[in-house]
This record gives sequence, structure tokens and C-alpha cells, in this order.
Amino acid sequence: MRLSLIVPMYNVEQYLEECLDSLLAQTLLDMEILLVDDGSTDATARIARSYVEKDSRFRYFHKENGGLADARNFAIPHAEGEYIAFLDSDDRVRPQLYEHMLEAIGDADVLVTDIHYWFPDSSRDFVMKGLSTRPAESVQKKAMLSPMFAWNKLYRASWFQKKGLSYPKGLWYEDLPVTTRIFAGSEKIAYLPECLIDYRQRAGSIMASTSDPRLSHIFDSLALVRRGFQEDGLYEAFHDELEYLHIEHLRLYGMFRFIRSDRTRIYYEESEKVMKEYFPNWKANPYLNSLSFKNRLFLKLYSPLTSWIFDPMIRK
Repeated sequence: MRLSLIVPMYNVEQYLEECLDSLLAQTLLDMEILLVDDGSTDATARIARSYVEKDSRFRYFHKENGGLADARNFAIPHAEGEYIAFLDSDDRVRPQLYEHMLEAIGDADVLVTDIHYWFPDSSRDFVMKGLSTRPAESVQKKAMLSPMFAWNKLYRASWFQKKGLSYPKGLWYEDLPVTTRIFAGSEKIAYLPECLIDYRQRAGSIMASTSDPRLSHIFDSLALVRRGFQEDGLYEAFHDELEYLHIEHLRLYGMFRFIRSDRTRIYYEESEKVMKEYFPNWKANPYLNSLSFKNRLFLKLYSPLTSWIFDPMIRK
């Protein structure tokens, strides 16, 4: 078996058929599709089982609800493929995606590909590169500056089955502690410069939420990242990249989400505490020069005292 594709599912009856139809159309035949029902209470199970009857590549599993990370971890021991990939059950992929990924990975440890942000209003759609275009000393460091999603990547199964990596159960931002360690620990990283994944943008998704108290999980997730790099002996080698990861999630794009929440001051104070303790000189990070003037200005000036300038623009 070349590929095991893991699809966690939880109450996604509205989107599931579109996702699974896109997998039914995959040109890659030497693959298995592991559908993990994470305790759904809607028609998800019925829909998923119908695809097992349509195509032998589909396998269905049911488990008690434990969250996205738990569903991924549950499926990994059942995966029989040389490679593992993940897909969220409200997204969709083009027919050639997994065939092209396997053709492009060569002898690399992990492959990344581009992402199509797919909005209800198609005029807002855009493409995000799977591998950063910022200058960096190595492809590993370039990857550390790239999107950390689990599902636009192809991994050697040994990362999970032999090296024991797993996603932290119960946390949002669960991709970060795993993806960063894979990037830093890979000898070779491949890139497929094609956009064959449609990443659905919807109001109820985790990444669109600004009111859920689980936004605070970013602090726990980043603590796991730091611990993992210390355990691997790679903390100093990737200091600038780890620092920039914290800047993005605590001081820049993450702060944009904090500002739109009802706990802005709490999140700001916690982000200040983390940055002062672990990255006190973060404003000198070399990757900040690649940001837009607007973002550099925000990083330089934003604080509770200046929030009245920025908050109205960000809360729109």
C-alpha cells in the first residue's frame, strides 16, 4: 500500500459528501482512505458507510468523541501505507492530488503543496504557497516559516509509526508541535507547486473562531513546540524560526484574533509574558523584514495603550 489517507469526521453531514466525492475521484488506486467517525450524532456515519460500499479504498472506523487530534492518532496504527496524509472532512481535493504528491516526493521525508483558500464568496479566494518564499539558510528553515497545517502534506509513515509522533489530544493548534518537529528533523523536504486542495472557509470552523476560550490553547501548543525542540537538541539551531513562529501566533496574526475576542487583555498579557521569557529580543528577528509595512508597524506599536488606533481596523 502506497498511501494511507486519514479523514477525521465529526458532525459534518453538510459537507461530507463533497469531500468524499473528491476522494472517490482520485486517480491514485494504490491507496486506502481511513474514515474516522469521532462520535458523530448526525448523518455522518451513514454517509461515510455508503462510500465504503462504493469503493474498496474506503475503510470506516467509529470511536467515542475525542477531538481532531485523537481521531488522527486513533487511525495511525491502522494505516498500512508507506506514506500517510490527512484531510479535513469539510475540505475537498482535485482528482490528481495524491498521485502527483507521490510522484513528487522522491526520497524526501515529507512533501508540502499549495493551498486554495475557498470562500463562499469566490471573489475572496486566494492561494497560499505550501513552502515559504522567504530567504532562509536551508529548506528545513524555509519550511519552518511555512503553513503548519497537517493536511497539505505527505509524510513517511515512519514519522508516526516508528518515531512515535502523535497529535496532542484536546488542543487546538494541534498541528504545530508535530509539523515543526517533522520539518526540523527531515533530511529532505519536497515541494509540489500545485494548488489541488480546496480549504473551505466557514464561520463555524476552528480557525474562524474568535470567541471560543480554546483560543488560549495556542500557549499550550507553543509550549509543546519548545519542549519538543529541546528534546531533539534543535532549539538553538532553529532559534530564529521558533521565535518567528511565536511572533506570528502571539504578536501578529494570532493577536488579530485575540483583539476580536472578549479576552483581549488577558491574551495580550500572556503573550507578553511568553515573549519576554523565551524571546526577549524578538523585535530584532531577521524574518520581520519580509513583512509588509503595515504588519511591521503593528508589531512595533501595538499595546493596550495604542489599541484604540488598531482595534477598530482589526475588528471589522
